[in-house]
Amino acid sequence: MRNVSIYKIISIIAFIILVFILVIPQKFNVNKKQKTEECIRNMKIIYDAIENYMMEHEEDFTGSTQDLVRTGYLKKSYECPENGVGDKYFMNGDFITGEIIVRCPHEEKFKDHKLPESLIE
Repeated sequence: MRNVSIYKIISIIAFIILVFILVIPQKFNVNKKQKTEECIRNMKIIYDAIENYMMEHEEDFTGSTQDLVRTGYLKKSYECPENGVGDKYFMNGDFITGEIIVRCPHEEKFKDHKLPESLIE
């Protein structure tokens, strides 16, 4: 049997621990709360942009975040951080009633991806 030094054993254990530290957050979605908070923050920003659009134009809003960027109400287009690129929010605004709807494209899968009433007012 070969001589295995304590340093080799410690190095192997440290490497295994490092691999677990890097893999576990991705495997078990440890950042779920952070992604939920970012999604809600995105929806609030979009909500405010639609509200400003409707107040200035005195008309309904039907469109996308791209339309809000193009008209200068948003600095960038927002997407749900949960599943990556292309996850566009559903949105519209009714000028007459003042109702604005901003919904996450994944709200059925992620029940907590909803804009709370307390943030709307």
